[in-house]
Amino acid sequence: MRRLHYFGWRQRKGIALLLVMFIAFASLVLLTTLFGSLAPRRVSVLGGQESDRALAIADGTIDRLLGLINNTGLTFSVASQSSAQDCTQALVTDLLLGINGGSTGDSYTTVSTNVRHYFYDITTDTYYRLESGTADTGTLTNLSTGSPVYGGLTGMDTTYATDNRWFEMDANARYWYDSSKPDTWQIEVTAYNLSSPDIKRTIRAEANRGEMSTATVANGNWYVPSSSTTSYFSDYSGLYHSKVNFGKFEVVVGYVRSDDDLNMGGWAMTRAFAHGTVTDIAIDDGNNHDGRFGIDGVGLAVAKSQALASDHVDAASWPNGSAALTTLSSNAASNYTVSGNATIIFSAPGGVGKVTINGGALLSLPANGAIYVSGDATVSGTVRGQVTIGANGNIYIGDDITYVNPPRLDFNAPPVNPSLQDKLGLIAKNNIIIPVSTYNANKTLTIDAALLAVTGYFGIDSNYSSYSYHSVNSSPHWVGYWNGSQSIYSGASAPAMSSGSNVYGYEEQHTNYDWNLTNGARPPFFPAADDSTAPTIQYLNYTGSDLATLQALIQAQLTVVTPGSDAYANAMRYSYFLNGKTYYCSNATSWNYSGTYTATKNSLYRVSWKEEIAQPVVDTTP
Repeated sequence: MRRLHYFGWRQRKGIALLLVMFIAFASLVLLTTLFGSLAPRRVSVLGGQESDRALAIADGTIDRLLGLINNTGLTFSVASQSSAQDCTQALVTDLLLGINGGSTGDSYTTVSTNVRHYFYDITTDTYYRLESGTADTGTLTNLSTGSPVYGGLTGMDTTYATDNRWFEMDANARYWYDSSKPDTWQIEVTAYNLSSPDIKRTIRAEANRGEMSTATVANGNWYVPSSSTTSYFSDYSGLYHSKVNFGKFEVVVGYVRSDDDLNMGGWAMTRAFAHGTVTDIAIDDGNNHDGRFGIDGVGLAVAKSQALASDHVDAASWPNGSAALTTLSSNAASNYTVSGNATIIFSAPGGVGKVTINGGALLSLPANGAIYVSGDATVSGTVRGQVTIGANGNIYIGDDITYVNPPRLDFNAPPVNPSLQDKLGLIAKNNIIIPVSTYNANKTLTIDAALLAVTGYFGIDSNYSSYSYHSVNSSPHWVGYWNGSQSIYSGASAPAMSSGSNVYGYEEQHTNYDWNLTNGARPPFFPAADDSTAPTIQYLNYTGSDLATLQALIQAQLTVVTPGSDAYANAMRYSYFLNGKTYYCSNATSWNYSGTYTATKNSLYRVSWKEEIAQPVVDTTP
């Protein structure tokens, strides 16, 4: 019996990425053109005129900022937000960046409270904007020419604070959208003569127009069903000839299948099959019915009605494994064939895949991907390329085995170029063993590979009492990452073996399928498991010419996939018929909220009201 996998865990984030297209506000030239092209009135400021002139300049600045908005013709969008509220807030944040200042990535709270500082020289009719530092010594932009001005106002006028020549305008804008008062700009400007900083005049105005909207858009991955007529050992995250038990805490990503019974006490996130019966029993939890199935984590009865858990499927053709070893033996070149035992270490100097065998010369990976050992093989290292090791005895895991280009562990991640996909096949006639020496040296162990034990097991040595044991609740845990596939004939041992409240081995296991192996895209010479397509119709990432059309669709345009169908069991939730073909998308991470904001030059914002207020615009930036 295959013993328990404890605490398997795979985090799937539906975390979304912010994709922002800026048209308007991000351009310094647009602000430069606006302020430079509007001819300011030439006025000398003397005595009691400061207050009235400050009010006029504040009012004029609001008009200029509103003119900027109207004359740009704004259109930009955000995507990959987790909710409509987040999407709207992201849009608003980017609308405000050009008015209030800030940096891409700043929060809405930061951007909406930023204050941007402008200066007006009444003797030259020139506007400036503060870019960094302080007004007296910082960097300004001349908004007539777009040129930087270093050394601040002091560099242009050493008496700027006392000669009645300069006005400062502090501006802040806010924007919001709601159903009762849609598309509203609020702009506040405080203006004052730097020679009389206590005489401030502030104008607040609101303007309305334009349109903002959000929608759920299928801009993630799309899929098409595979057309394969053969399934392979590497099509499964776990394929077992004997009865298999998964513990309460293990999460399995990818198809899992047993030629006997399958007790899924954990969470089978993809599909579960048994030649015997699939149950939801957790034998590590008093045989309670803890099992969950599918991306929605449904119970067993629902899972069977939706084809997420299936009984009485065909058994795998295990003799294909022995045939693969024979094929490897006859196809491995002489310098990649070992009589007896071998220690095989992979490396990737300069990003080029290499291998050493029994401490010999550093070799390129075999052109056909075949390495054969007549005895036992001990394998470790970093793999760059595609290769399969066949051993007529056992395969021992000597250390971490990792890829230069990581396995594709997320079903919804787009596939990479096939030439960049690293794949390692390990085929042992007997067992694939994590020996005591490796276990003691690696409290965390990673194996990136497709594993096949033709007549044996994968795990710690069957004489597991030679390993140190620890509490199943020990902290930190012994952790194993098995990224690829497992095809295991015998349940005589496993990576974790329980003994009461103690465990030998890796009690926390992350069993993740490498989706680069999908649909028979296996390592070289990796064998077929059977000729039945029933349990292995997989859904492949679509990358064809219709993808852009599909990713622009909104939810209302799609057809809901019927529960119980093969597509539904494979995590597909929506479909769309296009050009004679049906395409599918998953709601696990494919759905994002996107939004657009549009205001054309013919769709002007107009001031709905304007008033003078007593509270000046205050810059709270430290």
